[in-house]
Order: sequence, then C-alpha cells, then structure tokens
Amino acid sequence: RGLPDCTTPSAAPREREILGAMAPPGEQASVLKIGLSILMYSFCSGSMLLVNKLTLHWLPFASSVTLAQVIATSAFVLAGKYLGLLQVDEMVWDKIKPYLIYVAAFTLGVMANMKALVVANVETVIVFRAATPLAVSMLEAMFLGRHYPNARSSVALVVICIGAAGYVWSDKEFENIGIMAYFWPIIYFFIIAFEMTYGKKIVSTVSLGTLSGPVLYTNLLSVPAMFVLASLDSEPTKVMAMGNSSNGFPYYGLVLLLLSCVVGTGISYSGWYCRSLVSATTYTLVGV
Repeated sequence: RGLPDCTTPSAAPREREILGAMAPPGEQASVLKIGLSILMYSFCSGSMLLVNKLTLHWLPFASSVTLAQVIATSAFVLAGKYLGLLQVDEMVWDKIKPYLIYVAAFTLGVMANMKALVVANVETVIVFRAATPLAVSMLEAMFLGRHYPNARSSVALVVICIGAAGYVWSDKEFENIGIMAYFWPIIYFFIIAFEMTYGKKIVSTVSLGTLSGPVLYTNLLSVPAMFVLASLDSEPTKVMAMGNSSNGFPYYGLVLLLLSCVVGTGISYSGWYCRSLVSATTYTLVGV
C-alpha cells in the first residue's frame, strides 16, 4: 500500500495548525521566512556532511558517532524543557507510532550515509543525494496529492540527473569496480527518497504544537535503533579499545565529534522548520 493521502480536507487543518505553531501566531509563511528557513537548513546540511566526514577520519565508528549526535540533541531538548527554556510536546503513543516509521527510515538513512562516507568520497555522496529530488517529486505526486513537476521543473530535475550521470561516467572507481562501488550510495538514495516524502506526510498529519516536538521525537526514538546498529558492528568494543589504548581518543576526533553534535542539533531544528514550510521536493533539493 502507498502512503496515505495527506491533502484531504481533514489533513489540511492539521497542516495549518502545525505551521501556525512553528511560526509566529497569525502570520503566514512569507517569502522571507521561507528563504531564511532554506538558508539555515542548507547551511546545516552542508556543514553536517563535511563535519561527519572529518569526524569519521579520526573516529571511524559511523553508528556510534550518530548515536552520540542523537543523544546530544535529545539531551539538549530535554534540558531546555526541564529548565523552562523550551516548550516541548509530551511523548504520546498515538503520535509516537507514525514517527516510528520515520525513525526507522531515518536510522537506516543515517547508517547508509555514514557507510557511504566511509567507502566513498564526499562528492560521490553529494551526487547521489542530488539525484533524489527527481524521485521525491514523483512520490509526492503519487502519494501526497501534489501535481507532477511542470515542464520547467522537469528540465531542472533532469539536468541534475544528467550531472550525476556525468560524474558516474568519469569516476575512476566506477570504472575499476563497477556498480558495487556505489552500493551504499544507491541504498542511501532510495532510503532518502522515502524518508523525505514520509517526513512531509508527518508534518501534514501529526499535530504537534512546538518545533521541539518533532526534534525530540525523531532523536530520542532513534537512540535505541542507533545503539543496535552500533552493537551489530561491534563498535562499543572498538570504541572502548581505542579509549583504553596508550594514545586514547584523538583530540581532534573529540573536538570534531562535539562540533558534529552541535551541528546535528542545528540541522534537526532547521530541518523540521524548513520541512513545515516547503514541499518535500524542495526540502530534498535544499539538503543536497
């Protein structure tokens, strides 16, 4: 079965409700507000990709790095809540259930992204991410009730794909190994396409009254999943071995890990805010 249609009359008020909660009362999403949200999310997304690559150079534990990031973001939100600095939605089972599907896709997407960064360079990951808006635009039209891309938008999306194909054609690693050189980037591509589409569905249908709500839901629910992924790769043992070694954890690795946690918190907030204002295709394109 496909994703439920979230453009029905019953879904529209819920989307307006969450947009109103995330934006100043009585104010509709202005061009300036959308532009700022895109700028913030774009900056955080690009920074996250680079910081993750550098962090994994010093701390080659993909799942453990991500686990630290989601724990840090969850701790930030909970601390802000209990200190009275942030308004945060309570965890309610009826709202947790749809987020579990998103968290599953998010967790697998993070894993695939980290694995892709380990075996491929940043440029390769960016190229595959750049091709996802075309898939998301089709999924939006099929499952979220949006129109298919018009001629001008289609041309722009096709140009992106042509650029991606040109990169693959000229990549020496692809010439030497073949399609298996892109195993994790391809997996990442399909997971991201689903995650972006389903994420927009959640924003439209699950009524949360604060921006910190979806940030807490996604990060806190991701903690057990990321711990399982780390355990499957025996990363806790490897992390302990590095910590107990004569050299210990590399200083630069710890600094970069801390920086990645800060950027991770920023991308969680800017991402959910931007997603509430734009289409899934635009959101995906901005995150490239």
